[in-house]
Amino acid sequence: MAKMFQSAAAPADGECARAASPGGRGVRKRIASASPFIKELSMNAAELVAGLGAKLGVSLKLGEAGTCRVHFDDDTVDFEQSGDSLYIMADMGSASGREEAYGRLLTANCLGAESGGACIGLDAAREIFTLHVILRGDIPYEFFEAELTRFLKALRYWKEWLALLAASASPAQEGDAVSSFAAGMIRV
Repeated sequence: MAKMFQSAAAPADGECARAASPGGRGVRKRIASASPFIKELSMNAAELVAGLGAKLGVSLKLGEAGTCRVHFDDDTVDFEQSGDSLYIMADMGSASGREEAYGRLLTANCLGAESGGACIGLDAAREIFTLHVILRGDIPYEFFEAELTRFLKALRYWKEWLALLAASASPAQEGDAVSSFAAGMIRV
């Protein structure tokens, strides 16, 4: 099995830790393994991130700005502490020219029905669809782990959906380009 992180050092702000999970299944299995560092008691944001690092076998902590970035396979997840809340955020894919996706994403977002309880959004400045969840106050590590697992599953689902949508749109766009180009030509 691949090593979960490339580096055992805690990432500083702007740096990343990388977790590898073959087939997207190893992260859950690895996170779910027992660890003497994880308490049954409620934990704050910094303790939750450190607990995640302990379960993954690395030293992981929030940087001075209260942020931390972790790569789970091809999924980049940002953790950010704001007050007593922990934001878990990730980019799902490009929103540029993807107006056909808006209705489906809004439907999925309604009451978190198809987003694992997370919120699907649009970062208009970057033209990126995003996913985030906010965990407020001190919570048990087990709850954090369950929320993170649901978040990763939703993230992977919607990233794949957006990729498939883009792939299915590509041949039509290419066909349109060929049709426009060939409009004045004779076909045999």
